[in-house]
Amino acid sequence: MTLKRNLLLCCLALLAATSGAVGASGASPPAAALLPVAQQQSTSQPGSPAPAAQSSTNAEGPTLGEQVSHDVLEPLRIGIEAQNMQKALSVFDQKELNSYADLQQQLNAFFHLYAETRFRYQLLQVEADKDRGSATAEVEMDALPYQEMQVPVRRSVQMRLQLKLGSKGWKVTGFSPAGFFGPEFDQAVK
Repeated sequence: MTLKRNLLLCCLALLAATSGAVGASGASPPAAALLPVAQQQSTSQPGSPAPAAQSSTNAEGPTLGEQVSHDVLEPLRIGIEAQNMQKALSVFDQKELNSYADLQQQLNAFFHLYAETRFRYQLLQVEADKDRGSATAEVEMDALPYQEMQVPVRRSVQMRLQLKLGSKGWKVTGFSPAGFFGPEFDQAVK
């Protein structure tokens, strides 16, 4: 198991080096660059939005950014990393997301191809007007395939989310890029 973990770390380091993670000087990125994006925020707690994404603090409760992180991004991260379909889909509004069935198929295919996934995010911007909102987050996902002959993948995008506030908190009613969780996303980007 230790050998497999070390191989995984080497593959991820190699992937990071070949995907432009090397600085202008040619040196490897600092250790902080290998941490999840949410952990790189020095003044925020893990998973909390970047300062620019936080709205004015309300003495009665969490900020809008904290609510979106709590209701959407953190459960999505947990669901993706645990390969828990129910948890991952719980952040999406089944009635309002037109591509809900496609998303289910994408996640199912993704979970069948990749054994281990790391999902990181940094909430950049969030806005709301009554019960509707939008958010922009920098999202990174590293995945190791079940088959050793396949290459690990890294996906990095600026994801835009359309949100709706319901009785159980914020839910995603739309997002782009829509094919982010699909196995063919990597070929579409190239």
